[in-house]
Amino acid sequence: MRMNGQWMGDAAATTDTTNYLRMLNLDLKGEFYEGRVMLFYVPFYKVSSIAQVKINKNDVDSNNGKFTGKLYNFLPLRHENFTVGRWEDFPAIPENQIPETGKVEGCLTENKITGKFETDKNKNGEFTLDFYSSTEPSNYPSEKISWEDFKNRILKDIPYQKFIFRGQGERKDGGQWRLRTSFHRTGRADIFRYRDEDIPTLYRYISAFAECRFDLNNPLEYGALLALAQHHGYPTPLLDWTYSPYIAAYFAYADIPKNVVDGCVRVFIFDVDDRVNKIDHMSKINKKDFKSLIHLDFPLPSFSYLEPLSIGNKRMLPQQSVSMFSNIDDIEGHIKNRGKEKKHEYLKIYDLPVKDRTKVIRELDYMGITAAALFPGLDGACKALKEKYF
Repeated sequence: MRMNGQWMGDAAATTDTTNYLRMLNLDLKGEFYEGRVMLFYVPFYKVSSIAQVKINKNDVDSNNGKFTGKLYNFLPLRHENFTVGRWEDFPAIPENQIPETGKVEGCLTENKITGKFETDKNKNGEFTLDFYSSTEPSNYPSEKISWEDFKNRILKDIPYQKFIFRGQGERKDGGQWRLRTSFHRTGRADIFRYRDEDIPTLYRYISAFAECRFDLNNPLEYGALLALAQHHGYPTPLLDWTYSPYIAAYFAYADIPKNVVDGCVRVFIFDVDDRVNKIDHMSKINKKDFKSLIHLDFPLPSFSYLEPLSIGNKRMLPQQSVSMFSNIDDIEGHIKNRGKEKKHEYLKIYDLPVKDRTKVIRELDYMGITAAALFPGLDGACKALKEKYF
């Protein structure tokens, strides 16, 4: 049994009638599970909070899933945008009601955690959390269609620039990969740790290149740094998309060996036109704000549209690249749930046959969609020549 990953569920106070939405993000650091727990008041006009949590892994392993952990560094969430604030910003809250420490007790049983929590200010409650991380194949509904049908539907049914696209190859076991960010695919979940520990190191290395200087106090350039790192293989909480369905098809097929004929590749079509802010039903930050900004200290479940700057990133423009920022591991589940609530199909998935690879890549070549065009530089040129001659 593992605790690292993302957990979501409900909590209820035992000292009053307060209900919470609770999210727990845990990383495995040495012998401890460490991360953040968020308590979101329902309704949201009350002050929600975030705290750090630390649980000994050996206790979990040796006690059949039972554990005791500590809570510390409690911080409030701002009313206007739910980003992390300071207690000084909330003068109406008496100092003797602000928690400093607490503890959590519970039991892990496969994909569920149940338990209770209490703080040093006599705030107590119980919770039930479900595991929200998964390495299982995608189970999102999809439609199998031919390459010809795909092209026809794109031209007839998809309004220009109102949707974004993403292509993915097939898993080795024959299933389809879920939509997951490269950050979550590493088994990590604590975005705040990523912000505090990983980003400064990434910035130090990338800033060695003259064309890659970023002001991390500028949210626009912060987003550009993450987008550049994402395009060069560094794990980030971004998911790459494109405005071009044909570029998405290229990425779906490009890494499939030429001798493989069985299976399907996948193209995702996401309705981004004035819909994204509706998916984040609890967010007070709208789509316009998120188009260029990344809020790594935004703890509510978020899947948000981003058009980052292309500082030092020569791949972004030829790939017609856009990104989605997500602090959610199970993106498909989140989209599916929001779609049911809003009675709207945000995501459409087409599965295209692998056996059409040669035809598809050849047609895309005629369109000018090649590795050399999408990856300017020596790597792209060599990949294009490899595709052509080997």
